[in-house]
Amino acid sequence: MFHANAWSFPYLAAMTGAKLVLPGPKLDGESLQELITAEGATFTVGVPTVFTMLLDHLRRTGKGISPLARAGIGGSAVPRAMIDELAGHGCTVLQLWGMTETSPLGTIATSTPAVTALDAAERADVLAQQGRVRWGLDARIVREDGTEAARDGKTAGALWVRGPWVAKGYFGAATEVLDDEGWFPTGDVATLDGNGYLRITDRTKDVIKSGGEWISSLEIENLACSVPGVRQAAVIAAYHPKWEERPLLIIVPDEEHPATREDVLDHLRPRIAKWWLPDDVVTVDALPMTATGKVSKLTLRERFRDHLMRQAQP
Repeated sequence: MFHANAWSFPYLAAMTGAKLVLPGPKLDGESLQELITAEGATFTVGVPTVFTMLLDHLRRTGKGISPLARAGIGGSAVPRAMIDELAGHGCTVLQLWGMTETSPLGTIATSTPAVTALDAAERADVLAQQGRVRWGLDARIVREDGTEAARDGKTAGALWVRGPWVAKGYFGAATEVLDDEGWFPTGDVATLDGNGYLRITDRTKDVIKSGGEWISSLEIENLACSVPGVRQAAVIAAYHPKWEERPLLIIVPDEEHPATREDVLDHLRPRIAKWWLPDDVVTVDALPMTATGKVSKLTLRERFRDHLMRQAQP
C-alpha cells in the first residue's frame, strides 16, 4: 500500500468479495508460479519486470500458470512479445496506465463492440495500447505549439489529464500543478485515437530528439523485446557530435541463447525508419531498477550518455 495504494486492488478485492493473495517479498518467477497455482489465482497485476521473471521460469521449466486467466500490467509499456507469450498460457493481458497523482488508474485496455468485431490481428493491435480513459477522467494531447492534437492515433504530444481525483499539488509545495482549467501535466508523450484509446509513446524526459525529430524509445524497446534471445531492452538518448542525440539500445540477452548485436539490428531494420535505428547495441548482465520495479533510465543515462562520443574518438 506504500506505493500508489497498491493500484487500489486491495479495495477492489474487498468490494467484490474476491480472495486477495499477497506474494510478500518473493517476486522471483518460481515463487510466483507456485503461488498462482497453489492459491488458484485467476487474476493478477504487476509491472512488466515481474512477468519477465515469471515467463523466464516457465520457459526453463515447462510449467504453466493455470488457472490464471487475466493479468493487469502497468507501470511501463508492455512488450507485444510478452502479451503474446502470456496468451499462449491462456492468460489475457489488460494493459493499464496511471499515476499516483491519478489515484492511480487512468486507463485500461478493455474492448468495445467495434474492437471485438475486428479480426484477431487488428484487435490485438488495439488492445496492445494502454487502453481507454476511464470514467471520470478527461485526457488530451497537447502539441509543442500549445494546441490540442488530433485524435487520430498518430499525432503525438504531451498528455494532460483532468478529473475530480487528480492531485492538485504535492505535499510541502507552495503552488498547485494544475493549469487554470484544472489540467495536470503527466510527463508522458502519447497519442489518442477516435475511440478513446491511449498509446504512450514515451516519457517527456526519455524521448530522443535527433536532428530536431522525435524518436520513441518505447517503440524501439517493444520491437527489441520481440527478438529471440533478448530478455529485456532499454533505449536511451546518447550524445552525438552531429545530431545531438541518437538512440542507444541496451539489452539483457538470454543466458542460453543470447542474441547478438547484429541479430537485434537485423530484426529492427525492416520494422522502423532508418533514422530510428540505434547507433549501437550494448549488452549488460542486468538493467538497473527503481524501487517500484521500473527500469532506471536515469542510471543508464549516467553510465552510457557519452558512449557514442567515446566510440567516435580515435
